[in-house]
Amino acid sequence: MKKDKIIISICSRKLNQKLLKLLNCLKKNIILTNLNFIVLIVVNNKKKLTKAEQKIVSKILHNINFKIIYEKKIGISYARNKSLKYLNKSFYDYGCFLDDDCIIKSNFVKKHLQFIKINNCDIVGGPQFYKSKRSFLKVFELNYKHNSKVFWVSTNNVFFKKSAILKNVYFSNVVTKYGFGEDQLFFSKLSIYGKKIMWNNNPVYEVIQKERENFSWFLSRNLRYGLTGILIDRDLYGNLNSYFLNIFKACFNLLKSILFILLIPLRLKVNFFKSIAFFLRFIGRILKII
Repeated sequence: MKKDKIIISICSRKLNQKLLKLLNCLKKNIILTNLNFIVLIVVNNKKKLTKAEQKIVSKILHNINFKIIYEKKIGISYARNKSLKYLNKSFYDYGCFLDDDCIIKSNFVKKHLQFIKINNCDIVGGPQFYKSKRSFLKVFELNYKHNSKVFWVSTNNVFFKKSAILKNVYFSNVVTKYGFGEDQLFFSKLSIYGKKIMWNNNPVYEVIQKERENFSWFLSRNLRYGLTGILIDRDLYGNLNSYFLNIFKACFNLLKSILFILLIPLRLKVNFFKSIAFFLRFIGRILKII
């Protein structure tokens, strides 16, 4: 019987402890599934890994096919597009995107592979949980209903059929003006092109960066969510349609902020932070209207 070939793509600025932890997690997944894997590491740096660093990777991924490629232009979209170019030239059945600051369980790949086959979808995503005690980080944890159809998923937890990747859809460098949003736009476009995206409660766990545990980062991130939202809508729907859509979404964020204020007595911390988050997203979108 032919084994499914799976390419797992990871973008990273350099070899670090977080990346090494993820590679060890992948090793356990590969041993468990006994499938045909290629681990693709895209190094987004002008400098190449040293021979010593390459040996460390080779030791972890012993007897596992892996490929290290480089993208000199600094930026997550450049790195992800380098990965896409590799995928478009390769023969494989399924692909997977993971972030280098995440860790996964030993059955992560197996669960996504089973899900995509059973549900006959093109793309499957799942939740990201922060390994942190900071309550405000819960606001960023997407967790839809299991088995539901969604419009987009994040590149930190996505598994897909080869046919899901279209050669005319790339990660935008424009939408990342405020630091993120390229994955939302990318998968939204695939969704518009008719690709079926579904949600599987198969999580990744992000090893949180210290600066992200500061409340100031939380405030800045949510404001930038609002600012980025209009850039995404403008690319998807055009200037005129996105203008009116932005007004609607700004008002919707304001209503959600008020709603969570009213719900604070039920869940004090979480609803308080959600109220602040949606108010800042409202402000971000309003700034694009004024």
